[in-house]
Amino acid sequence: MSHPQPIATRAAGLLLLLVGLAAGALAGPAAARPAAASRVFVPLAAGKVAFGATAIPGTYNEVTAITHAGDDRLFIGEREGRVKILHPDGHVTVFLDIRHRVIASRGEYGFYDIAFHPGYADPDSPGYGFFYVSFTSGTDERAAGGAAAVDVDLIVARFRVSADPNVANPASEVPLLVVPQTDDIHKGGAMEIDPRTDRLFVGVGDDFKNLIAQDPGSPKGKILRLAVDEAPRDAPPYQLCPVTTEVWASGLRNPWRIDVDPLGDQLLIGEVGDADWEEVNRASLSAPGANFGWPCLEGPLVKPSFSGAAACQNPERFERPVHAYSHRDADNNRCVIIGGKVYRPAGNPTDGRYIFADLCSREVFALGYDADGSWPRTLLGVVGNELINTIGEDRYGTQYIGTAARGGVIWRLSIP
Repeated sequence: MSHPQPIATRAAGLLLLLVGLAAGALAGPAAARPAAASRVFVPLAAGKVAFGATAIPGTYNEVTAITHAGDDRLFIGEREGRVKILHPDGHVTVFLDIRHRVIASRGEYGFYDIAFHPGYADPDSPGYGFFYVSFTSGTDERAAGGAAAVDVDLIVARFRVSADPNVANPASEVPLLVVPQTDDIHKGGAMEIDPRTDRLFVGVGDDFKNLIAQDPGSPKGKILRLAVDEAPRDAPPYQLCPVTTEVWASGLRNPWRIDVDPLGDQLLIGEVGDADWEEVNRASLSAPGANFGWPCLEGPLVKPSFSGAAACQNPERFERPVHAYSHRDADNNRCVIIGGKVYRPAGNPTDGRYIFADLCSREVFALGYDADGSWPRTLLGVVGNELINTIGEDRYGTQYIGTAARGGVIWRLSIP
């Protein structure tokens, strides 16, 4: 998630992120300002909010993804390329092992995310038995300070479950998106499916190329939307199967985690910042075209080092983040935003709060929406002693934290 290399040093090659795409499949819809989503957020009460985090037994290595498949199992992705299942009775098994396909040797390379098709358990659905993963694959033989010898792709691939519901078929990989990489940081990697359309949203980082985020012809520095159901069920494994791919939003540096919130008709993006600011950005699920301004903007401010670039003129046209925080706004070692999920209590689903964290400070926050258009932030608490890598949820909306530790646990959050 780099950027300040000090973070890469502190986080020691933990967060590896990105997503791939075949440039030939890229189609950018006409730029349009996103339509205003329905305002379903309510103000948070002032003062402290009761909060708890419970360690869940298990042994996990550099957790990068936590999700569910519509049932009571919890699927936990690890950077090196394994997905484990935490079963309801507490035992852990391996669902998918593609370590032979994943490069995780340096920087932010690795396995990033897993998303199950909304029709995963429905025999009548085109997505029956299918799930999607994002990872980097290839070789990077650069010596420290040496010349580049990089042959790495960011890949979004479809897999299917085997006859055993607790074991995926590792040989069923069908790449839907392949994006060649030139650096080992800024990969993005987040994935979320809109259950209303079965379209897969993918966050792609700028590959440490800054202005490429403003290039409409590149998939880098973008949120993409893939029509995954276009891929035939019998598509041959390991052969690229391009599907319709739209540029949904642009001007992003490193969108590590995203959340699709249908009730709010919104896509919330945890955007990893550069030297000064971390961001929460918001795009509509109904209208593409939002441009969040990177590298012309960082946080709420124009970035002076790019103010003269042609792509950065008229900065007022860019969308500003709904929330941003500075690395310098408190003495608490904040460094990298870890985007989370909108939390909606079962008894009050219109009470939506966006939960997110900071990798280094281990603080967990809730972001509300106020009637005056502001997004008040509440500090919920600090979790554990390890760098926070990801936030996910189970089928009931309970949220979990995964860390960068090797041999670490995951944490179940209690949010009032």
